[in-house]
Amino acid sequence: IPCGIFVETAHTAGMEYRRVFIETAVKFSKEGGMRPLWLVWEDGRKFSIDRVKYIERAPAHAGAVLPVRYTCMIADRERNLYFEEETQRWFLEIPL
Repeated sequence: IPCGIFVETAHTAGMEYRRVFIETAVKFSKEGGMRPLWLVWEDGRKFSIDRVKYIERAPAHAGAVLPVRYTCMIADRERNLYFEEETQRWFLEIPL
């Protein structure tokens, strides 16, 4: 997955990460849950989220106020997709 729309940088345990804010389509269930369906990069390419494996509140490497982490399968790769409730934005972390 290429670099995206908005990037922030952080250093964690000797590694540097970029926090990339992305457009994300989400399905809301009648029970109140939400599930990401696909994401779109700045260049218009759309990536389907094949499966959500886990949903948990977990810290990101790049600075964020304890977001909700969605461990997803995207293009046959496991990726952590984060949702910041305070800003209502989705992001991915990409190591530099």
